[in-house]
Amino acid sequence: MDSPVAFERLYEGAKRFARLAMEAHAEQDQEVFLLHAGVSVERLAKAALARVHPTLLTEVNGKDDMLLHFAGAVSKPPARLRTIGASTAISRLRRMDVLPQKKSSEADDLDGLIELRNGVAHLGTGDVEDYLGTFAATVDRLLLHVGQDRGSFWEFWSDTVQVVLDDRAGRLQKDVRLRMNQARHRFRTRFVDLPEGAVDSVEQTVSEHKLIVVEVGPEKALFQTLSRCPACHREAATLLLAVDRDSLLFGMELAAEGLLCGLCGFRLTGADEVEAAGLPTTVRFSVEDLTRTVTETSDPAERLPTIRLSLPVVTPTDSHDSW
Repeated sequence: MDSPVAFERLYEGAKRFARLAMEAHAEQDQEVFLLHAGVSVERLAKAALARVHPTLLTEVNGKDDMLLHFAGAVSKPPARLRTIGASTAISRLRRMDVLPQKKSSEADDLDGLIELRNGVAHLGTGDVEDYLGTFAATVDRLLLHVGQDRGSFWEFWSDTVQVVLDDRAGRLQKDVRLRMNQARHRFRTRFVDLPEGAVDSVEQTVSEHKLIVVEVGPEKALFQTLSRCPACHREAATLLLAVDRDSLLFGMELAAEGLLCGLCGFRLTGADEVEAAGLPTTVRFSVEDLTRTVTETSDPAERLPTIRLSLPVVTPTDSHDSW
Protein backbone atom coordinates (compact mmCIF):
# COMPACT_ATOMS: atom_id res chain seq x y z
CA MET A 1 0.00 0.00 0.00
CA ASP A 2 1.41 3.41 -1.00
CA SER A 3 2.01 5.78 1.86
CA PRO A 4 -0.01 9.02 1.70
CA VAL A 5 3.19 10.82 2.66
CA ALA A 6 5.30 9.39 -0.16
CA PHE A 7 7.33 11.74 -2.36
CA GLU A 8 4.92 11.62 -5.31
CA ARG A 9 1.85 12.53 -3.26
CA LEU A 10 3.64 15.28 -1.37
CA TYR A 11 5.01 16.71 -4.62
CA GLU A 12 1.62 16.68 -6.36
CA GLY A 13 0.04 18.32 -3.32
CA ALA A 14 2.69 21.05 -3.33
CA LYS A 15 2.05 21.62 -7.03
CA ARG A 16 -1.71 21.94 -6.55
CA PHE A 17 -1.43 24.38 -3.65
CA ALA A 18 1.18 26.42 -5.56
CA ARG A 19 -1.34 26.93 -8.36
CA LEU A 20 -4.02 27.97 -5.86
CA ALA A 21 -1.58 30.39 -4.24
CA MET A 22 -0.75 32.04 -7.56
CA GLU A 23 -4.44 32.37 -8.44
CA ALA A 24 -5.13 34.02 -5.08
CA HIS A 25 -2.21 36.41 -5.54
CA ALA A 26 -3.52 37.39 -8.99
CA GLU A 27 -6.87 38.18 -7.39
CA GLN A 28 -5.05 40.19 -4.68
CA ASP A 29 -6.39 37.92 -1.92
CA GLN A 30 -3.36 38.04 0.35
CA GLU A 31 -4.69 35.81 3.13
CA VAL A 32 -5.63 32.98 0.78
CA PHE A 33 -2.26 33.38 -0.96
CA LEU A 34 -0.39 33.03 2.34
CA LEU A 35 -2.37 29.94 3.31
CA HIS A 36 -1.81 28.11 0.03
CA ALA A 37 1.79 29.27 -0.40
CA GLY A 38 2.66 28.05 3.10
CA VAL A 39 1.06 24.66 2.48
CA SER A 40 2.84 24.33 -0.86
CA VAL A 41 6.23 25.08 0.70
CA GLU A 42 5.57 22.67 3.56
CA ARG A 43 4.59 19.80 1.27
CA LEU A 44 7.46 20.39 -1.11
CA ALA A 45 9.91 20.57 1.80
CA LYS A 46 8.56 17.25 3.11
CA ALA A 47 8.80 15.78 -0.38
CA ALA A 48 12.47 16.79 -0.48
CA LEU A 49 13.07 15.04 2.84
CA ALA A 50 11.09 11.96 1.78
CA ARG A 51 13.21 11.73 -1.38
CA VAL A 52 16.29 11.31 0.86
CA HIS A 53 14.59 8.92 3.29
CA PRO A 54 11.00 8.78 4.63
CA THR A 55 12.19 8.56 8.24
CA LEU A 56 13.23 12.22 7.99
CA LEU A 57 9.52 13.04 8.27
CA THR A 58 9.28 11.42 11.69
CA GLU A 59 8.68 13.54 14.77
CA VAL A 60 11.17 13.03 17.58
CA ASN A 61 8.66 12.76 20.40
CA GLY A 62 9.10 9.27 21.80
CA LYS A 63 6.43 7.66 19.62
CA ASP A 64 7.46 5.18 16.99
CA ASP A 65 4.23 4.57 15.01
CA MET A 66 5.33 6.64 12.04
CA LEU A 67 8.89 5.35 12.23
CA LEU A 68 7.63 1.76 11.92
CA HIS A 69 5.37 2.80 9.05
CA PHE A 70 8.16 4.53 7.12
CA ALA A 71 10.50 1.59 7.69
CA GLY A 72 7.88 -0.79 6.25
CA ALA A 73 7.84 -2.79 9.48
CA VAL A 74 4.03 -2.74 9.74
CA SER A 75 1.44 -3.61 7.12
CA LYS A 76 -0.97 -0.76 7.87
CA PRO A 77 -0.21 2.91 8.41
CA PRO A 78 -1.19 4.42 11.78
CA ALA A 79 -4.80 5.54 12.14
CA ARG A 80 -3.57 9.11 12.58
CA LEU A 81 -0.69 10.20 10.38
CA ARG A 82 1.59 12.60 12.19
CA THR A 83 4.66 14.07 10.53
CA ILE A 84 6.89 17.02 11.27
CA GLY A 85 5.58 20.53 10.73
CA ALA A 86 6.79 23.07 8.20
CA SER A 87 9.29 24.72 10.55
CA THR A 88 10.94 21.41 11.43
CA ALA A 89 11.06 20.34 7.78
CA ILE A 90 12.69 23.65 6.84
CA SER A 91 15.13 23.34 9.76
CA ARG A 92 16.24 19.88 8.61
CA LEU A 93 16.68 21.07 5.02
CA ARG A 94 18.84 23.93 6.30
CA ARG A 95 21.08 21.45 8.07
CA MET A 96 21.33 19.63 4.72
CA ASP A 97 22.34 22.95 3.02
CA VAL A 98 19.26 22.86 0.79
CA LEU A 99 17.62 26.05 2.11
CA PRO A 100 19.26 29.31 3.25
CA GLN A 101 20.83 29.23 6.71
CA LYS A 102 19.56 31.16 9.69
CA LYS A 103 20.63 34.78 10.16
CA SER A 104 20.21 35.53 6.46
CA SER A 105 17.57 37.72 4.84
CA GLU A 106 16.34 34.78 2.74
CA ALA A 107 15.90 32.64 5.84
CA ASP A 108 14.09 35.45 7.68
CA ASP A 109 11.70 35.93 4.77
CA LEU A 110 10.92 32.21 4.57
CA ASP A 111 10.31 32.03 8.32
CA GLY A 112 8.07 35.08 7.97
CA LEU A 113 6.02 33.38 5.25
CA ILE A 114 5.46 30.28 7.42
CA GLU A 115 4.67 32.36 10.51
CA LEU A 116 2.13 34.42 8.57
CA ARG A 117 0.58 31.25 7.13
CA ASN A 118 0.12 29.96 10.67
CA GLY A 119 -1.24 33.32 11.79
CA VAL A 120 -3.80 33.44 8.98
CA ALA A 121 -4.92 29.90 9.75
CA HIS A 122 -5.57 30.71 13.40
CA LEU A 123 -6.25 34.42 13.72
CA GLY A 124 -6.29 36.11 10.34
CA THR A 125 -4.00 38.96 9.36
CA GLY A 126 -4.14 42.49 8.04
CA ASP A 127 -2.00 44.13 5.39
CA VAL A 128 1.34 42.36 5.17
CA GLU A 129 4.44 42.43 3.00
CA ASP A 130 4.13 40.65 -0.32
CA TYR A 131 5.83 37.24 0.00
CA LEU A 132 5.47 36.16 -3.63
CA GLY A 133 9.21 36.51 -4.24
CA THR A 134 10.07 34.44 -1.16
CA PHE A 135 7.57 31.77 -2.17
CA ALA A 136 8.86 31.50 -5.74
CA ALA A 137 12.53 31.47 -4.70
CA THR A 138 11.97 28.78 -2.04
CA VAL A 139 10.06 26.54 -4.41
CA ASP A 140 12.75 27.05 -7.05
CA ARG A 141 15.47 25.88 -4.64
CA LEU A 142 13.49 22.82 -3.62
CA LEU A 143 12.64 21.88 -7.21
CA LEU A 144 16.32 22.08 -8.12
CA HIS A 145 17.19 19.86 -5.15
CA VAL A 146 14.67 17.15 -6.01
CA GLY A 147 15.42 17.32 -9.73
CA GLN A 148 11.97 18.44 -10.89
CA ASP A 149 11.29 20.74 -13.85
CA ARG A 150 10.10 24.26 -13.02
CA GLY A 151 7.80 24.41 -16.05
CA SER A 152 5.95 21.19 -15.23
CA PHE A 153 5.49 22.32 -11.64
CA TRP A 154 4.21 25.84 -12.29
CA GLU A 155 2.48 25.13 -15.64
CA PHE A 156 0.42 28.23 -16.59
CA TRP A 157 2.27 30.31 -13.98
CA SER A 158 5.78 29.59 -15.32
CA ASP A 159 6.12 32.96 -17.06
CA THR A 160 4.96 34.81 -13.94
CA VAL A 161 7.46 32.99 -11.75
CA GLN A 162 10.22 33.70 -14.26
CA VAL A 163 9.41 37.40 -13.97
CA VAL A 164 9.54 37.21 -10.17
CA LEU A 165 12.90 35.42 -10.18
CA ASP A 166 14.51 37.58 -12.88
CA ASP A 167 17.36 39.49 -11.20
CA ARG A 168 18.16 41.47 -14.34
CA ALA A 169 14.90 43.43 -14.43
CA GLY A 170 14.36 46.53 -12.33
CA ARG A 171 11.60 46.74 -9.75
CA LEU A 172 9.27 48.78 -11.97
CA GLN A 173 9.69 46.48 -14.96
CA LYS A 174 9.16 43.37 -12.81
CA ASP A 175 6.04 44.87 -11.25
CA VAL A 176 4.52 45.75 -14.63
CA ARG A 177 5.35 42.35 -16.12
CA LEU A 178 3.93 40.58 -13.07
CA ARG A 179 0.65 42.49 -13.28
CA MET A 180 0.55 41.80 -17.01
CA ASN A 181 0.74 38.04 -16.42
CA GLN A 182 -1.88 38.23 -13.70
CA ALA A 183 -4.19 40.16 -16.04
CA ARG A 184 -3.80 37.36 -18.61
CA HIS A 185 -4.93 34.91 -15.93
CA ARG A 186 -8.01 37.01 -15.18
CA PHE A 187 -8.80 37.23 -18.90
CA ARG A 188 -8.46 33.46 -19.33
CA THR A 189 -10.58 32.74 -16.25
CA ARG A 190 -13.28 35.23 -17.22
CA PHE A 191 -13.77 34.07 -20.79
CA VAL A 192 -12.73 30.40 -20.80
CA ASP A 193 -16.31 29.07 -20.76
CA LEU A 194 -17.85 31.55 -23.21
CA PRO A 195 -18.81 30.39 -26.74
CA GLU A 196 -16.61 31.19 -29.71
CA GLY A 197 -16.96 34.78 -30.84
CA ALA A 198 -18.23 36.03 -27.48
CA VAL A 199 -14.95 37.73 -26.62
CA ASP A 200 -14.98 39.55 -29.97
CA SER A 201 -18.47 40.86 -29.22
CA VAL A 202 -17.44 42.09 -25.78
CA GLU A 203 -14.35 43.70 -27.29
CA GLN A 204 -16.47 45.65 -29.75
CA THR A 205 -18.77 46.77 -26.96
CA VAL A 206 -16.06 48.22 -24.74
CA SER A 207 -13.98 49.70 -27.57
CA GLU A 208 -14.14 53.39 -28.39
CA HIS A 209 -12.44 54.25 -31.68
CA LYS A 210 -12.38 58.03 -31.26
CA LEU A 211 -9.86 60.29 -29.61
CA ILE A 212 -11.97 61.92 -26.93
CA VAL A 213 -11.23 64.77 -24.58
CA VAL A 214 -11.44 63.85 -20.92
CA GLU A 215 -10.58 67.17 -19.33
CA VAL A 216 -9.16 70.55 -20.28
CA GLY A 217 -7.33 72.19 -17.41
CA PRO A 218 -5.41 75.41 -17.00
CA GLU A 219 -2.09 73.81 -18.02
CA LYS A 220 -2.89 70.69 -20.04
CA ALA A 221 -5.63 68.72 -21.75
CA LEU A 222 -6.31 65.04 -21.16
CA PHE A 223 -7.55 62.69 -23.90
CA GLN A 224 -8.37 59.02 -24.18
CA THR A 225 -8.22 56.71 -27.17
CA LEU A 226 -8.23 53.04 -28.03
CA SER A 227 -5.11 50.87 -27.67
CA ARG A 228 -4.24 47.22 -27.96
CA CYS A 229 -3.79 45.80 -24.46
CA PRO A 230 -0.25 44.49 -23.88
CA ALA A 231 -1.62 41.84 -21.50
CA CYS A 232 -4.57 40.19 -23.29
CA HIS A 233 -3.62 41.55 -26.76
CA ARG A 234 -7.18 42.73 -27.39
CA GLU A 235 -8.07 46.11 -28.82
CA ALA A 236 -10.03 47.00 -25.73
CA ALA A 237 -7.75 49.21 -23.63
CA THR A 238 -8.26 52.89 -22.96
CA LEU A 239 -5.05 54.88 -23.30
CA LEU A 240 -4.90 58.16 -21.40
CA LEU A 241 -2.98 60.93 -23.17
CA ALA A 242 -1.99 64.45 -22.15
CA VAL A 243 -0.80 67.54 -23.98
CA ASP A 244 0.18 71.04 -22.88
CA ARG A 245 -2.49 73.65 -23.60
CA ASP A 246 -0.05 75.79 -25.62
CA SER A 247 0.72 72.93 -27.98
CA LEU A 248 -2.91 72.81 -29.08
CA LEU A 249 -2.14 75.87 -31.16
CA PHE A 250 0.64 74.10 -33.03
CA GLY A 251 1.35 70.36 -33.12
CA MET A 252 -0.34 67.52 -31.27
CA GLU A 253 2.24 65.32 -29.59
CA LEU A 254 0.28 63.53 -26.87
CA ALA A 255 2.11 61.95 -23.94
CA ALA A 256 0.83 58.61 -22.61
CA GLU A 257 -0.06 58.82 -18.92
CA GLY A 258 -1.90 55.56 -18.24
CA LEU A 259 -3.93 52.65 -19.57
CA LEU A 260 -6.86 50.52 -18.47
CA CYS A 261 -8.15 47.43 -20.29
CA GLY A 262 -11.88 46.81 -20.20
CA LEU A 263 -11.46 43.04 -20.69
CA CYS A 264 -8.63 41.85 -18.44
CA GLY A 265 -8.42 44.80 -16.05
CA PHE A 266 -4.75 45.49 -16.76
CA ARG A 267 -3.81 48.97 -15.56
CA LEU A 268 -0.82 51.23 -16.08
CA THR A 269 -0.22 54.45 -14.17
CA GLY A 270 2.30 57.00 -15.38
CA ALA A 271 4.60 57.24 -18.37
CA ASP A 272 7.24 54.99 -16.75
CA GLU A 273 4.82 52.08 -16.48
CA VAL A 274 3.57 52.65 -20.03
CA GLU A 275 7.15 52.45 -21.29
CA ALA A 276 7.89 49.37 -19.15
CA ALA A 277 4.91 47.61 -20.77
CA GLY A 278 6.46 48.13 -24.21
CA LEU A 279 4.11 50.87 -25.39
CA PRO A 280 5.31 54.15 -26.97
CA THR A 281 5.10 57.08 -24.59
CA THR A 282 4.07 59.64 -27.23
CA VAL A 283 1.54 59.66 -30.08
CA ARG A 284 1.30 62.37 -32.74
CA PHE A 285 -1.78 63.90 -34.34
CA SER A 286 -2.14 66.74 -36.79
CA VAL A 287 -3.82 69.93 -35.64
CA GLU A 288 -5.77 69.96 -38.92
CA ASP A 289 -7.68 66.93 -37.66
CA LEU A 290 -8.87 68.78 -34.58
CA THR A 291 -12.34 70.26 -34.12
CA ARG A 292 -13.63 71.74 -30.90
CA THR A 293 -17.14 71.78 -29.49
CA VAL A 294 -17.86 73.68 -26.28
CA THR A 295 -20.72 72.31 -24.21
CA GLU A 296 -22.73 75.20 -22.79
CA THR A 297 -23.84 74.97 -19.15
CA SER A 298 -25.79 77.27 -16.86
CA ASP A 299 -22.66 78.03 -14.86
CA PRO A 300 -19.74 79.33 -16.97
CA ALA A 301 -17.32 77.85 -14.44
CA GLU A 302 -18.64 74.37 -15.29
CA ARG A 303 -18.06 74.66 -19.03
CA LEU A 304 -15.89 71.86 -20.38
CA PRO A 305 -14.60 71.95 -23.95
CA THR A 306 -15.24 68.70 -25.79
CA ILE A 307 -12.76 67.69 -28.48
CA ARG A 308 -13.20 64.77 -30.84
CA LEU A 309 -11.02 63.53 -33.64
CA SER A 310 -12.86 61.48 -36.23
CA LEU A 311 -9.91 59.16 -36.75
CA PRO A 312 -9.42 55.40 -36.89
CA VAL A 313 -7.62 53.57 -34.12
CA VAL A 314 -4.32 55.21 -33.27
CA THR A 315 -1.38 53.51 -34.98
CA PRO A 316 2.00 54.72 -33.63
CA THR A 317 4.74 55.32 -36.14
CA ASP A 318 7.45 53.49 -34.21
CA SER A 319 7.57 49.70 -34.31
CA HIS A 320 6.10 48.12 -31.17
CA ASP A 321 4.62 44.66 -31.68
CA SER A 322 2.58 44.96 -28.50
CA TRP A 323 0.40 47.56 -30.22
